[in-house]
Amino acid sequence: MDDRPVTLLRREDMVALDFSFTNISRTGDPGAETLVVTDQAAPAFLSVGFPPQAIQEEATGPEDTDPRRVKRSRLAEPSRLVLLVPGDAAIPFTAAALLAWTGLETSADQSSLECVWGLTFAPALPGTRWRHQIEPVTSVNGVTELWHTSLAEPGAPGPVPLRTLGAFQGADPFVSSLDFGQRQGILQASAIRPVLAKELTLSALGATVDLTGDWRDTGSNLVGYTHRALFGRDSDVHVVQLGYLLPFGFPVQLATHTVRELEFGLFREQHLTVLRPEIVFDDVPGRPKEGRAFPFRRVLLSGPLTSLVTQGDPLPNPNAGFWINGSSGGELEFLLTAEDHRGHTVTFGAPAVFVHGDFAFGDLRDAAGAYDARAGATVRPAAGRITLVPAAQQSDTTVEVTGLRIGALPAEGDSAAPAAAGRLSVFPRLAGFEARVPALSAFPPAGSAGDVADVVPGLPRPVAMELEQTYVDGGLAASDVFARLENAVGFAPPPVDAGGVAALSMPISGLSTAAGLVGGDIDRFKQEGFKAASYFLAGATPDLPLPKLLGFLPLAELVEDARLGDGEAVPRVLTEVLPPPGNPPVPPESVRTTITWRPKVKTGPHGPLRTNPNTSLDLRSTTLTHLANPAAAHNETRGELRDFELGFVDDLLVLRFEKLVFTARSGVAPALDVKVAEVRFGGDLRFLESIQRLLPSPPNGLRLHVDQNGIEAGYTLAVPTVGMGVFMLQNLALSASVRLPFDGTAVSARFAVSSRQHPFLVTVSLFGGGGFLAIGVQSDKITELEAQLEFGAAAALNLGVASGSVAVTAGVYISFRPDVGAWKVHGFFRAVGELDVLGVITISAEFYLGLTYDGATDKVHGVARLTVRVRVAFFSQAVTLEVERSFGGGNDPAFTDAFATPDPWLERCAAFAAMEAA
Repeated sequence: MDDRPVTLLRREDMVALDFSFTNISRTGDPGAETLVVTDQAAPAFLSVGFPPQAIQEEATGPEDTDPRRVKRSRLAEPSRLVLLVPGDAAIPFTAAALLAWTGLETSADQSSLECVWGLTFAPALPGTRWRHQIEPVTSVNGVTELWHTSLAEPGAPGPVPLRTLGAFQGADPFVSSLDFGQRQGILQASAIRPVLAKELTLSALGATVDLTGDWRDTGSNLVGYTHRALFGRDSDVHVVQLGYLLPFGFPVQLATHTVRELEFGLFREQHLTVLRPEIVFDDVPGRPKEGRAFPFRRVLLSGPLTSLVTQGDPLPNPNAGFWINGSSGGELEFLLTAEDHRGHTVTFGAPAVFVHGDFAFGDLRDAAGAYDARAGATVRPAAGRITLVPAAQQSDTTVEVTGLRIGALPAEGDSAAPAAAGRLSVFPRLAGFEARVPALSAFPPAGSAGDVADVVPGLPRPVAMELEQTYVDGGLAASDVFARLENAVGFAPPPVDAGGVAALSMPISGLSTAAGLVGGDIDRFKQEGFKAASYFLAGATPDLPLPKLLGFLPLAELVEDARLGDGEAVPRVLTEVLPPPGNPPVPPESVRTTITWRPKVKTGPHGPLRTNPNTSLDLRSTTLTHLANPAAAHNETRGELRDFELGFVDDLLVLRFEKLVFTARSGVAPALDVKVAEVRFGGDLRFLESIQRLLPSPPNGLRLHVDQNGIEAGYTLAVPTVGMGVFMLQNLALSASVRLPFDGTAVSARFAVSSRQHPFLVTVSLFGGGGFLAIGVQSDKITELEAQLEFGAAAALNLGVASGSVAVTAGVYISFRPDVGAWKVHGFFRAVGELDVLGVITISAEFYLGLTYDGATDKVHGVARLTVRVRVAFFSQAVTLEVERSFGGGNDPAFTDAFATPDPWLERCAAFAAMEAA
């Protein structure tokens, strides 16, 4: 009978079985045949084949919007029960005899019962028997019982242990009572401890089972399993698995409960329970980058500790795990609190991925990459403070974060190390963050690539940044630049906060432990050190002013390059977070920001500025900002520039300074200490040097005037009236001043001889005159020029009978209007004469000539007037003649206007003598 199957069908009680035989022969006459063992020295088997005993049905969950839809399903494979036939057995070849195998022992090695879809079982103990009726059983009401066979425990009644033979390896097209990972977990766990069957009944309609698995004390990742099904259809399935939340590594328990509901069919819920809500990363084997990628030592999960979850998108290996969604279907966000190595805490939210415990210690690089690409690209709100570089000694790297981007990195080294420690082979990483940098908080950012308008009064909007990869990979030895901004932010403290003598503005692109804020091209800064051209200018936005010295000279052209370690040669903007006094840890109270820069100054002319090897620039500023009241910041500033010259307008005016020291402190008016060593004149003003050499130094020092726009330092020296014979000098005064602005405009200077209101006067015998001069310069341009000079003579003669007098005066007035860039010149001549004869006849005459040149219109306007007055006795008559003319202005006819063609010009030339060559 080997390889000769026999099918047994009985309509009354729905027997549907396929029999096959091994080492069994059929003997005897037809109608009285018997099955016997062919070779008694070899084992003989009777195999009973059952139709599919289980159905996989689609289950709905709480996230389904249409739970009443038609569900998908698929049948299990047929099951086979193999029975061991004794060597001396003789089995009649009849239907009743073939069903009478209840006394035969089950062969556990060859039986395969798929009484749960995707899982095949067999009895685990020898001597297992089956119980069933051989003949149909009909009640008194005429109802015939469905034929079925049940597994029985040998000896005393109780659960029968089952051995799991295999699990379905393919992908599930829909959600059902068990998924791939759960079936694999049951297969592996039952190898440690068998599944117990309180009931296992097979029939033509399917299996009725009541299975239980308990592996809580075995170290298995699947700790509990119960399965109840009726005639092949699941009614109540409960699976408890252990796993981890990627990327943090919290151990969790995932309980999946599927129950049949009358209205919906199978309904599946999953409950996630966090078993240990605290993870400490100190000295964990396999931690990437020695912890620099995630600068927290401890993470606490605040909630939810227990929640109803649904399965989201699978990982690249769908059997390894899935994204955790909430009951409504969206990503479930966990609330976390992370503590750094200095005790600062940050509270934030982040999604998580459930990783099956069987995959937790394997190769999860694809899973880490998937989490990093998805979660690491999204900024999640956060609150708290974090020290980014705990090992930093030169500056405090603590920032106030308002948002975090959390990614993931696979464990480094051998995966056996995390497995031995019971840790997930994936770690979190700080992919990026938004923070208020204390150094930037001291001065409101300006001109950034994005919107930096205040969202909280007194606090600038946080800036987006990320840890510098060079630092993460190699630590501070590889790069002391530990963070870079996603978009450059303009850092432009007012000149009064940066030493007064310089506007220290730069596009901030990173943070450094040595220099604090790093400007310009951060990659060039790491490779080449401080390069002024790229540090101050690269990445600058149109709104960000160029850093200038004295308001006009770009600093990038003045200072020399330097290596990063050259002390104060690189601008340093460092911060310290200061706690209030007291021993116990308390929240920080204030932030101290210090700006220091003492660059090496290039020697030579730099526009109006002339430097020499002794020229030095020193900028220092300290700002103390109270966190409770950022607007009430306290600032102390000192800026010093020594040993330099300023030359204006081709050295028309040259000022040599020994020092220019600016100091400012909150609540106190700014002060300026200026020592001008020399004032020189050149060009058309060189004549003033001879006058200046005769003047003493001002007795009371410099005059200072301070307002919100700047400081002006200067002096005025008045010369007393000098009389010596026929010579007299009156109202002579010389003044000079330098203005240092706070608004970023250029430094300016002014020199004056007397003034319009008080001109100087000079008299020598019958000759006299006077005037004033004022000139203002800024960089290489004249901003103000006004001068006036008058001179004249007077004489009188009295002969008794007749007397007369004559006076002649002339003068010139020059002014320059910088708003239109035009000159204006006024000149006049006046002559007056008078003759008186015996008081009877009087004759007087006055002649006046005035000329005015207006550079704006390029015209000259002239007026001439003659007035003659005659008085004889009681008769008097005056006559005035006046002429007024204007010319110029670019309206004169051109040559081409007068001679449109050559002919008229040739005719004109022909009227003159012929031209002959010499």
